[in-house]
Amino acid sequence: MATVLTRKGREISISRWLGSGSEPKVVAWGTNPAALTAANTDVGMFTEAADARVSGTSSQVTGTTTNDTYQVVGTITAGGSRAITEAGLFDNTTQPATATVAAGGVVGSSGNTTLNTASTFSPGNNNYIQIRTEVMQVTAGSGSTALTVVRGQNGSSAISTIAVSDIVTPGNPPGQTGITGGNMFAHADFSVINLNTNDSIQFTWKVTQA
Repeated sequence: MATVLTRKGREISISRWLGSGSEPKVVAWGTNPAALTAANTDVGMFTEAADARVSGTSSQVTGTTTNDTYQVVGTITAGGSRAITEAGLFDNTTQPATATVAAGGVVGSSGNTTLNTASTFSPGNNNYIQIRTEVMQVTAGSGSTALTVVRGQNGSSAISTIAVSDIVTPGNPPGQTGITGGNMFAHADFSVINLNTNDSIQFTWKVTQA
């Protein structure tokens, strides 16, 4: 299990210090069926749930010293049965459209640069996507079912465990803003929390300066 400030999160922090950008107080959750571990290289959730992201309440609180911690508290309610195993903190309530991997292409290879999706997928050329723990850049083919990608981006490693039906999630690494709702500030994975319809989880995120 891990809770990380992403590489994009570092960029967001600096932008906020300089008086620009949107506050990262939007809470999301997901199911992460492969039990993957969150990393600072992540640009998106592993498998974001369909439930809407929620704008949390932010505040400045005391950790080790007075007022040294940024805190966000937000509650999400399940619209159906859920097995929640991950959460994210964003600066936008929009969930980017996702896709699933189809047969062929990148499946089973850490070097193949063709990604086949089960339906037309339009993340935009030159934008970024994530499958499991790997971040890729889409260089061609957006708007089709055959995308050309550059593997192992944003400090991630190319993997060979990609399989049919894996989720493809768009997101923004540092220096990129092409994906609306794709600025993930922080990412966490944890042991499964099984929910029924209308059950809720209150998340409390804290970021403290070392």
